[in-house]
Amino acid sequence: MFKVVTVQSVFHKEHVHVIKTMGATGVIINSVKLKYNPADAGGIKQGSNITLTCSVDILTPSGQSPQISYLFYKGQAQDALLKTVTIQAQESQYLIQSARPSHSGYYSCEVEAESQREESAFTFIAVTGNLQTPVFTIRPTEVILGDLTELCCTSEEIPPLTFIFYTYKNGLNPVRLHENSSKNKTVTHQLRVTTDTEKNYSCTIEVPAARSVSKHSEVVQLSVQNPFSDPEFEIEPSNRIVEGVKFTIKCRVTSLLPHVKPQLISIKDTTPIRIGNTSTVVFSKTANATDTGKYGCMMRYLEL
Repeated sequence: MFKVVTVQSVFHKEHVHVIKTMGATGVIINSVKLKYNPADAGGIKQGSNITLTCSVDILTPSGQSPQISYLFYKGQAQDALLKTVTIQAQESQYLIQSARPSHSGYYSCEVEAESQREESAFTFIAVTGNLQTPVFTIRPTEVILGDLTELCCTSEEIPPLTFIFYTYKNGLNPVRLHENSSKNKTVTHQLRVTTDTEKNYSCTIEVPAARSVSKHSEVVQLSVQNPFSDPEFEIEPSNRIVEGVKFTIKCRVTSLLPHVKPQLISIKDTTPIRIGNTSTVVFSKTANATDTGKYGCMMRYLEL
């Protein structure tokens, strides 16, 4: 025979109140708010002045006026500290003059009094208009194969910014080469010059918070000089080679820049048979049936 036993849980309910602790001198910060003017839901026009006002609701002991520190930030991660000031007033302001589209983003403020600290909620500000076209340079523009050159993109917009470098495949449409998010107004990118290096480059900037991209900078052309003539390849005797006869393979280049050294490689099919760090490489041997194949010469550049 079975019996059904019902177990009833008994819960003890309590109301919990969160009480903010007092500072050493009895200061309590209830709340911090950030507002801006002009407040335009459609976006603030480029060139306008924007006033950020940080205010605090604070309780202090009667007759006391504590020093209050205000910190203004831009960015959801408080990426940039815009201003810090310590005063006795219960509000402080930060002025953005001649606002640019790159001023768009999240703003907040933080208040500290005695040992108490409180932050405002984030406020998004949108500034309409076009981003200024960045300035793009290459240093140096005249290079030789194997050199390092530096691409540089500079903007007068307000960081953080994303810098995007472009190259032009066959001189036509721009293709992204490299991008870099930075809190600076200038970003560089180093480029090793090879035989496959493109000749034309430009850059743009992007403001992630505003989802806005600038026009392309002026296109700058890279001038690449080959420090050597094309390799000269020669086989002696040049006519039919008979087994048992000595034959010689010569590979040479002419240096156009004496301070740059070549490395010449004589090749049979895909296998190197002689390597030399000079302007001429010679390979000789007595011919046999296994020497039948395709011979050639290639060149590469040694580090300066």
